[in-house]
Amino acid sequence: MNKAVNLLQQYISDGQLEKALMECKKIVKLNPKDIYLMKLLSHIYFLKDDYPAAINETFNILKISPDDFDSFNNLGNYYLKQEEYEKALDNITKAKEINSTHPAPYQNCCEVFMKKRDFINAAHELDTCISLHEKYSDDYKNYKSTLLVRIEIFIALKEQENAIKFIKKYLSLKFDGELLLHLIQIKKKEASPELIELCKEKTHTKSFKSSLEKYQELVPLYFALANFYEKEDPILSEKYYEQGNKEVFNIQRLTMMKFQKSVLQIIENYKSIENESESDQNKGMNNIFIVGMPRSGTTLTESLITANNEVFGAGELMSLYDLSFRYILKGEFSLSNMNDVGDKYIERTNYFLKNYSKVADKLPNNYHFIGHIRKFMPASKIILILRDPWDLAVSLFKQRYVDNISFASSMFNIGVQLANFEMCILFWIQEKVIDENVLTVNYENLVENFEEHQKKLYEFCNINAQYEPTKRESFFAKTATIYQVQNKIHTNSVKKESFLSIKSEFTDAFYSQREFWKSKNIVTFKDDFFGYNI
Repeated sequence: MNKAVNLLQQYISDGQLEKALMECKKIVKLNPKDIYLMKLLSHIYFLKDDYPAAINETFNILKISPDDFDSFNNLGNYYLKQEEYEKALDNITKAKEINSTHPAPYQNCCEVFMKKRDFINAAHELDTCISLHEKYSDDYKNYKSTLLVRIEIFIALKEQENAIKFIKKYLSLKFDGELLLHLIQIKKKEASPELIELCKEKTHTKSFKSSLEKYQELVPLYFALANFYEKEDPILSEKYYEQGNKEVFNIQRLTMMKFQKSVLQIIENYKSIENESESDQNKGMNNIFIVGMPRSGTTLTESLITANNEVFGAGELMSLYDLSFRYILKGEFSLSNMNDVGDKYIERTNYFLKNYSKVADKLPNNYHFIGHIRKFMPASKIILILRDPWDLAVSLFKQRYVDNISFASSMFNIGVQLANFEMCILFWIQEKVIDENVLTVNYENLVENFEEHQKKLYEFCNINAQYEPTKRESFFAKTATIYQVQNKIHTNSVKKESFLSIKSEFTDAFYSQREFWKSKNIVTFKDDFFGYNI
């Protein structure tokens, strides 16, 4: 048994989740009452983002052990990821009742409060979590992810000085590149010359136990230095960005073909339901979607349309993407399933409508489903953000993404994905789903003519409440934009002249992928990119 479990854990460590799942199901079938194995199986489902299966397996555990702390805590986490927040809180509360000294449920509870934008209670939960962690461990690196969330809460509450003190406290105990990166992003001058020199010194480390450890250690160092030198030595800064992204790229198992395949599956599916229609034409009337390529200005737009007492900014919700794509991958997106997605999505987002009349979802990747949204939530509003392609590429390349925007570590991959985006949007235009309920906004026009676009957006979204500038400037986004969106509106991010030595890698990839899409004869292309030059 131990040998089999060790092999499963090795599969998980190596990222071979399908193999781990297959083998674990076999072992559980032979040992149907083994709670440890059942927990391992639910964990594998969780790692595969199959939250319904993880939840189902956990309920099987509770049939055997009704007061199992791990199961209630895990259910809280699974429901949190599935964006069913009331169920998440119910299970987190039960976990706390069973074991009030374990830090995990307090962090899960904090995450729920953060989604509700209740940062005061989020801070209280996380401070309890950190104090419990400190009782169990002298090394903060064992709970560093918790500290990073606490820094986010400081920023959300506009307590930058407290964030600086908090970071310096832990940096004085042990150096950490990720904490230094946050310190630089909050207030660069707080990073002492000694810290910067130590950061440089650590980039020269040669021996690592694994490629994963190398990635974990080096990437924050490179991005910290890149951020530090961005204004005073742009060439050196670009060098560090390139080194950091190289390490990210090396750890990824990324095949750009999967993105191309996804677009084809979505198009094929839409064609199978294009003659279907939702009977309730008012469905989705409280929902606003902000879509576009990541780093195109979706967060800025969210901060604008939620700067009032009418619209709740829910951030990047995964529900629509997960619910829709699950059916599309199975080839089962019928009218019945389409209605099911709409009903489940609206049920989840209604959680935010206790004190608001509308909710905004700014997951950029929902541009894939513009046609589907128009089908199963016909009264919803969609805001499509476009941005200059090279400005977009530079902005993506300068963020430390790994899983959530996996293509951002390579200019080649960014170019390919931008061509996929172009294909998708051209298809929706051709299908005439970019209609009166879809507003296209150019990022450059938004920042240059802010007041005009604020009024235009409010009119489009039927927002009757008064715009509150101070509320926009206090907006918090749990994204790469965390340190930018609270600033005044400016045009500094327009017409970038960075990374010109690798720009051809981006443009060549874009045109090559565009040629692929041309060969499919699905849409008609123009020379430019929605009015922009490549």
